[in-house]
Amino acid sequence: MDSSNLLMIFDMDGTLIQSDIDYMGIRDKLREILREIVTEEEYQKIRRTIYTILELTFLIKEKDSSGQEYEKAWNLVEEYELKGYEKAFVEDDVIRTLEKLKNKGHILVIYTNNSRKITDYALQEYNFNHLFEFVLTRDDVKNSKPDPEGIYKLMQKYQKDKLSTIFIGDSWVDAETAQNADVKFIYFGSEGSPGTRRKKITASLTIGKMIELLSLY
Repeated sequence: MDSSNLLMIFDMDGTLIQSDIDYMGIRDKLREILREIVTEEEYQKIRRTIYTILELTFLIKEKDSSGQEYEKAWNLVEEYELKGYEKAFVEDDVIRTLEKLKNKGHILVIYTNNSRKITDYALQEYNFNHLFEFVLTRDDVKNSKPDPEGIYKLMQKYQKDKLSTIFIGDSWVDAETAQNADVKFIYFGSEGSPGTRRKKITASLTIGKMIELLSLY
């Protein structure tokens, strides 16, 4: 593959920024909300099925005729996200790696399931604004990760095909998103490729440090 002028799509939380968001806590709270508005049979099915946080919120929307529980769910998610960013940090090699990739002519963008509010805060707080051509959040798509909609939008925006697009992320949701879009997935982490809890996925490459991207691209 020609590695010149690639579209490099980065996940944000857990990839560019290391936060302390209690994702399991969010899921537990969302399931509590669902338990109050669905039958016990429906709840047991939900409890046994793997859902992303955003999928759980949309389930609440479907089941909540008043809209009040749906609003409560979104407020809860953002509350947990904000709290998780109180002690967030960026690893030492991230900024200089991104700067060098940008100087090489690659198109750097973010696609995150975080909200626009959290994302804008993070970009300003950690001095990322000058590094990315575009930032796509969960608020900017109809179908969030692991749906491929966001990746397709970015590919269309920059007129890139699948061979010229790379998605870098740290979770099974990112892995599944890349597979659904049929683009190369680079797993950022030290515990081995996450695969997915719903599909068999093998990462194209695994990196433990962001700076490793420079020897690849």
